[in-house]
Amino acid sequence: MKLFAVSLLLLGFVASWVAGRFVKKGAAAIQGGVIGLCGVAALLFGMPGVWAGNVAWVLVALLVYGLVGVLIFRSGQAARDKAR
Repeated sequence: MKLFAVSLLLLGFVASWVAGRFVKKGAAAIQGGVIGLCGVAALLFGMPGVWAGNVAWVLVALLVYGLVGVLIFRSGQAARDKAR
């Protein structure tokens, strides 16, 4: 199950970069939704013990995951701007 969780987290990172690189309108909303959905799904389905154990750690993990996703999103936007 941990492999499933890792693949969901990586999917969120890839989707963040793709939204920043190729989507012009609504990219931030798409990125926020995808990173949130993938992060929560990874913790719920891939690592349910962590979710049940301590909700505070889950919130911290999701916050860090979201911040890294924002950095990846911004790098995708920078690549798009550079390609012009």
